Amino acid sequence: MKETLHIYTRVSTRVQDDEGTSLTTQKELGITKSKDLKMKHKVWNEGAASSHHEDLLNRPVLANLLLDIEQGNIKHLFVFNNDRLSRNEDTQFVIKSALRKNDVVLYTKDGQFDLNNPQDKLFKSLLDSVAEYDNALRAERSRLGKLNKVRQGFWYGAPPPYGYEILEGKLKPHPVESKWVKKMFGWFYDGKSITEIKSQLDQNGVIARRGGLFNTGSINVLLQNTHHIGHYTWTDKKSGETITCSCPAIVDETVWNEVQRRREQIYARKGQNNRTKRFYLLRNLMFCGECGSQMSGRIHDARNEKVYFCPQKTRNWKNGAIPKDQKWKRGKVGNHGCDMTRSLNIPITDRFVWDLVMDTVSNSSTLKEGFKDEVLKSKFSGDAENARELKNLKTKSNRLKKDLQQIQSSIATNETNKLLQEYDEEIYAGIKTNLDEKLKSKKDEVEQTRLRIKELGNQKRWLDWVGKYADKVGAMDDFSNEDKKEYLEGILERVDVVLDKETNDHHLDLTFSMGLVDDGIEYTDPKNKSAGYEVIEGAKDASIVIPYAETQNRHKDARRKGRQDQSAIDLKKNGDVTYGNTKCDEGPTTYHRSPSVRDGRIRLF
Repeated sequence: MKETLHIYTRVSTRVQDDEGTSLTTQKELGITKSKDLKMKHKVWNEGAASSHHEDLLNRPVLANLLLDIEQGNIKHLFVFNNDRLSRNEDTQFVIKSALRKNDVVLYTKDGQFDLNNPQDKLFKSLLDSVAEYDNALRAERSRLGKLNKVRQGFWYGAPPPYGYEILEGKLKPHPVESKWVKKMFGWFYDGKSITEIKSQLDQNGVIARRGGLFNTGSINVLLQNTHHIGHYTWTDKKSGETITCSCPAIVDETVWNEVQRRREQIYARKGQNNRTKRFYLLRNLMFCGECGSQMSGRIHDARNEKVYFCPQKTRNWKNGAIPKDQKWKRGKVGNHGCDMTRSLNIPITDRFVWDLVMDTVSNSSTLKEGFKDEVLKSKFSGDAENARELKNLKTKSNRLKKDLQQIQSSIATNETNKLLQEYDEEIYAGIKTNLDEKLKSKKDEVEQTRLRIKELGNQKRWLDWVGKYADKVGAMDDFSNEDKKEYLEGILERVDVVLDKETNDHHLDLTFSMGLVDDGIEYTDPKNKSAGYEVIEGAKDASIVIPYAETQNRHKDARRKGRQDQSAIDLKKNGDVTYGNTKCDEGPTTYHRSPSVRDGRIRLF
């Protein structure tokens, strides 16, 4: 019975597989070899399978071939050349061991190898090493080629983000998707929630890139995407080098910055354990001075509980970071928990902060009614100046991005010339040093420009706030809760809370958005005030102390009121009032004094 020559064929890329020539050539050469050896033949066709990062899991035909070899069913194997089997060192070892152990003779277009023959074994090992080196070299060239293309502004190959398409290898705004991106940012900027944005998209039948309607998660990710303001980063996994790339902007940078600010404020509470729809005047502004966490709020009507508290320990409980036997230990446990062991009464805290802000505003020379016209006049001129500088900065930013891309393109050219050996090492090093310095300088300029644009956006928000509220100082007590909240979040940056562990008093440090604390005016000529004046900026910080005694008194009053309310309910249900052990008819003017519960009876006092 004739022996069988097993022919293994593989190509490295899908392109070669589609063309078919390499696979056909390998098969024909194998059949010719079988005829020369007067053997039958069997073809094992792997098709296209890359040798880069390979193992037997992504080479199923080779895996089955090796299984037949281990079972002693194959004694003669043909491959086009040595690297058809593998260029990977670990995989080569597995294959060579199987061939040698089972006395398989390996044939290639250049000859044959008996791996039990020391000379053939050595020659095969040399060929394996050359193949592995060649594979590594080609992979490195491919990596550097991709790196250089990215430096020149070409897209790195993944699907483009929503809002863009690929034209001539680079990102360009998609004519339809880019309009919806602008709308999404505009809606969020105007105060719509992500759920409301999704509803708008659904009503208009907008389809996400993956197909189907948008979900809230994909909208949230899209709103964080820096591509939409004209830049993104790409990191080479091997070298760790990060490249800043430019692309056409879809969204105005000031809009994008405001969207990020609002997102941060909303999602600061994403991980809290008890989500709530209750109204809290100060919760978005308050931070624990002990651990830095944003303060949480809890309102429980049945227990008459209304408190701001540090949620850090509660979160540690939830995450299992604190051992069960120490969960109820007050304060910090190891590296977990927080020393803010006492909560703040919400009504007291809100009143203290609101009163301090009102006192500061009413005494502020900048915001006093007498200077309202001057402040508003400053606001309008500030808006115009702000808009002019913003326009100039955006023009500068676009120019810097082009400069950055040109430098990165020059770096790519320098690397290419080195690979082609057109530069010697000294010339290459000199050019590289020069370009790296220019790149760093230009990146610094770009970053400074972005920071200034962000700062101008914050200034605009403050100017808008002044324009809305500067003439309403006297009417603030009539504000709704939501108006008060908006007012405070405009005039304050944050409120830091620290607990005095000796007195149990809470110390609150308020940071204003502008220097309004103890500001003043300085007249050009004190004797002739019509000659003009200058507003002297004050401090941005102010502090208050909420005494523990006041909190305790408030708790006692709340408990007393709760007992009184319950007693009144009981009286209404029973239709009578008990004084001592005597029943009295209840009428509209039965008593005028407050009832109090004691020993299960109603006492009048």
